[in-house]
Amino acid sequence: MGDVQASFSRSFRVRLWAVAILAMLARSAAIAMSKGFEDPDNYLPLAQSLASGEGFSLKGHLTAYRPPLYPLLLAPLVATLGDQVSWGIAGLHLLLGTGTVLLTARAVRKLGFSETRAFVAGLIVAGDPTLVWLSQSVMTETLAAFLVAASLAAFTRSGRMGLILGGLCRPSLLVGAGFCCVVVALLGPGSRPRRLVDSLILGGTVVLVMLPWAVRNRIVFGEMVWTTTHGGYTLALANNPVYYRDVLNAPKESVWTGQDQWYWWDSVNRETAGMPEPEADRYMKAKVIRLALERPGDFLRASIARLERFWSIAPAAAVYPWPVRLISALFTVPVWIGLLAGLWRRRIWTWPAIAAPLQILGLTAVHTLYWTDMRMRSPIIPAIAIVVAASFLKERTANPSPTIPAISPPSDSRRPPTATS
Repeated sequence: MGDVQASFSRSFRVRLWAVAILAMLARSAAIAMSKGFEDPDNYLPLAQSLASGEGFSLKGHLTAYRPPLYPLLLAPLVATLGDQVSWGIAGLHLLLGTGTVLLTARAVRKLGFSETRAFVAGLIVAGDPTLVWLSQSVMTETLAAFLVAASLAAFTRSGRMGLILGGLCRPSLLVGAGFCCVVVALLGPGSRPRRLVDSLILGGTVVLVMLPWAVRNRIVFGEMVWTTTHGGYTLALANNPVYYRDVLNAPKESVWTGQDQWYWWDSVNRETAGMPEPEADRYMKAKVIRLALERPGDFLRASIARLERFWSIAPAAAVYPWPVRLISALFTVPVWIGLLAGLWRRRIWTWPAIAAPLQILGLTAVHTLYWTDMRMRSPIIPAIAIVVAASFLKERTANPSPTIPAISPPSDSRRPPTATS
């Protein structure tokens, strides 16, 4: 398959940058409404440890509990801004959010779809409630969504694959990358030998990107840890007898919080006390496997319930007020209708457009087993937007051009506003 390329008209650039500014304003509002950046997963302490020269450590102990890429991006901000690092995080998240919009629209155009479709895809990414809300948290979703958009844009360029960093940010994205490795060998451009080479290049690129992290963990722990040592805990968090009792066998809108969750968490800490991180990770995974074999019916029901939470149109009523849930539902329902229509279109299942649904399928498969909620799907919002862009019934014929000019703001555009936190 040859290059799928299309130029951007001036009017489209104006509209696209209007959407990018809208994305920046929405995220700025979310950040301004917060009482400071929440950091539930301790990414800032990891960044502070890196900035101070203590390595990737938490509370003085070298760790692989979290993926390294996001703390590595935060470390220079911590070193430079110190106590004012919130301003740096705000700026980083605004840039990533804006970049995600532009890259998603760019991917849609390079797939040969119309400017209108690219505009709609950018609008979905700009206004997605989960992406907007998560911009106020020190978490990996904002970066992960940017990397997914960048990877999908790279997939559309001459059948070549860009450098994939998603696994170092959110290891769950590696499943989608694995699917792409298989599909490029089957549906990629060129002859069968070339497709096989492209598939090996993609897989090799992923391995090479992950290799320094795995070697570092080999030095620290004595074994190659390619992703994190957090997977076993996340798997067990959604698959344990207490969770099954408090959520699976409880009313539909139940969420797992409170004393019982704390007791379970405390029991896990006591069970794994003194274990090296990789051993504790394996221990937790083994517990889940035993539970699944002992209670296969509950495990299946829990997996179905996780799918429902992952694809929910609104957050849990027990946690969020009705206006937030209403806004989320009003935005999400039309997008889900477009998603289903797009998945029905044959074109989205051809190379290279198929990379978008593969990312969606990959992350969905992961969170069928692992802990999940609406937040967990936010990294694949760019892929969802691309599929929605394929759902329109009518399409203008794209006019390929030999080169794709870089997206640049119109000369009369104003500089986007500065975020406050």
